[in-house]
Amino acid sequence: MNNQLLTQVRNLNTSEDHTAALQLLDNQPELTTNPLYCFHYGFALFESHREHESLKWFKKASDLGLEEINEFPNTYYPKSLTEWLNRAERKAPERIEKTSYEANRKASRASTNTGIDYNTFNFQDFWSSDDYSKETAVGKPITDTDISKAEAKLGYRLPTSYKNLIKRQNGGLLERNHIANPLQRDWAPDHFAISGIYGIDESKPYSLCGKTGSEYMIKEWGYPHIGIAIASDYYGHGMVFLDYTDCGPEGEPCVTHINQESNYEKTYLADNFAQFIQSLLPADEFLEEDDEINENKQ
Repeated sequence: MNNQLLTQVRNLNTSEDHTAALQLLDNQPELTTNPLYCFHYGFALFESHREHESLKWFKKASDLGLEEINEFPNTYYPKSLTEWLNRAERKAPERIEKTSYEANRKASRASTNTGIDYNTFNFQDFWSSDDYSKETAVGKPITDTDISKAEAKLGYRLPTSYKNLIKRQNGGLLERNHIANPLQRDWAPDHFAISGIYGIDESKPYSLCGKTGSEYMIKEWGYPHIGIAIASDYYGHGMVFLDYTDCGPEGEPCVTHINQESNYEKTYLADNFAQFIQSLLPADEFLEEDDEINENKQ
């Protein structure tokens, strides 16, 4: 592996631009017998949440004689290939299970009910009524024209179940703000806590088009371009998205949680926004109220 290419790849991986690192490495098939090439390929895959694919590359680097890793000095990354192999061997089966589970959920989404009757929905203890919510998140009453303008600015069709909700109350912080992780495993967080639902009043900072809204989170905080950020994590570790990855901007999005502190790890929460709203629970439904306890299991 020539020094110039190695420097480029190292810089990309250090700056967490693993997609670009993989693209650069993909164009160098003649270097697949170089142990550093194999390590960096495995590293970029691992950090891209493709641990099951990284394992073979770490094994290949090991077979080629690599053990000591000096690519990332002064960082928390392991300095031996054995440690990377152990990490990948532990995470690979978890990733395979999670990927399979979410693929099956997505395949069955078309049969999921996307509607919700808010006239019969139990709103008791749903919204927060405190002053902070009113000042920062609850927007003015809106019209269909307001919604159309927001959709045009965002570039996505908002789900009907979302639009009907914000016509009743234009966003706000939540009291009923916990949702179980659909994939219940001892290596995954058992639930997520949500701060609130973003409305579309641009004068409110916590709104879809507000100063800390969806576009801001994607451009300034590096969240992936998968759709619309509709809520923040209660503990500030991530965002909840309307995820249009599989349906396109005019389709019915699923709802996912993106963990910014875990290289933007995506977790599937609900088949659609209606299911997401119906899945929200009060905090006392969970034994552990601090999600950080669960995150340490990962």
